[in-house]
Amino acid sequence: MFIALGILLGLVSLCPALLTVEGRLLPSLVPLLVASGLMIVSTSTPAGEAQRLARLIRPFAIGAVVPAIWICLQMLPLPAWRAEPWAGVLDLANPVWASVAAGFRHSVAGSISVDIGATAMALARYLSLVGAVLLSAAVAINRDRAEAVLVGLTAVTALIAFVVACAEIFGASFPTARAEALDCACLGIILSAACAALVFERRESRRTKPGQREANFLGAIACAAAFLICAIALIAARSGSLIFAASCGFCMFGAVILVRRLDLGAWGAAAIGVTASVIAIALAAGAAGYSSDPRLAFVKKDPASVELTQRMLTDAPFAGAGAGTFGALLPIYQPAAPETGELDAVTAAAKISIEMGRPFLWAAVLAAAMIVLSLLRGAASRGRDSFYSAAGAACAITLIVLAFVNVGLFGAALPLLASVILGLAIAQSHGQAST
Repeated sequence: MFIALGILLGLVSLCPALLTVEGRLLPSLVPLLVASGLMIVSTSTPAGEAQRLARLIRPFAIGAVVPAIWICLQMLPLPAWRAEPWAGVLDLANPVWASVAAGFRHSVAGSISVDIGATAMALARYLSLVGAVLLSAAVAINRDRAEAVLVGLTAVTALIAFVVACAEIFGASFPTARAEALDCACLGIILSAACAALVFERRESRRTKPGQREANFLGAIACAAAFLICAIALIAARSGSLIFAASCGFCMFGAVILVRRLDLGAWGAAAIGVTASVIAIALAAGAAGYSSDPRLAFVKKDPASVELTQRMLTDAPFAGAGAGTFGALLPIYQPAAPETGELDAVTAAAKISIEMGRPFLWAAVLAAAMIVLSLLRGAASRGRDSFYSAAGAACAITLIVLAFVNVGLFGAALPLLASVILGLAIAQSHGQAST
């Protein structure tokens, strides 16, 4: 499993390069590394760990099949048909095929997707991310390897935050994905707090050895430095939405630790949860103002992209235009000479609605909320090491908020980091005895 751990850490360390280097070479390495890691894991995992992993990962695997089936359905040739009074609701084939059918001598068997090739690539990318979750869970099922994965994730997010903080402070332009890098800094806030909890709990549970006190002190300093770097990056970006997203996750993580340390029990946890939810909803409602569409409510900049996204959302079919097809639709809506360069959807939530359909978006939000609840229940059932699943739940909350803030979830690095974090949280959500 040492080789599998090295491959997983290699995937994590690839994220800064994915943010700064343009081109398709580095993203193509992700599925290769994931496949290699899974093959090694399948042959080297001990029987006891494999059985425990199967129990933990089964609910996630069942849920992960649903989006894959939907993406495959989007690529199937479907005859366009109408059934009054359900016309426009039961029509799965994209309406674009009706407008181009006159140009063909034979009947056109359309599909939901307007670009089947792009949808197939989106399916391959999705399966790579699911594989990254499985690889991370298989590696992190062991406590020592889980510590290495958490430290690696924290170091990478701190490095990304340091680069983007320097760019913001000194006025330099970030090489490519600035919004995605700031999203990674939001996760770094939570991961650095989780590392601090790791250092504190190890100091409590392990016997004192020569040099142990100095190592714990250095570990605490490193965690504090990582937290400050990520916080400085978000403050320098002057984005209240990003600070709100990071605060939601960090406060949830802190609440879980507080409930466990003070032994507040279920009623104390419920009181904290209700209070925090009311405050978060009030702040979100105030930030949204009078916007009726939550997918665009928190966007304050780039009017050209907002207008483009609004028009695409208005025209988006019930079943979506196909995963990965935003780029194929863009020339239809993009001005001949855009003033702001290459345009994109303003939020990940809007992009999901356009490509996958609005029902899929809210189903995905519901599924993410269920993951949060499952991880919180895992954190409540554990003694030490509860910070793994607590951090996973906190990161999931932050990612849900970020989906309505920018389009970073469709980048190359942030989804990979999120997949590794989720696998780590799932693997450590239950102790060996509790399973």
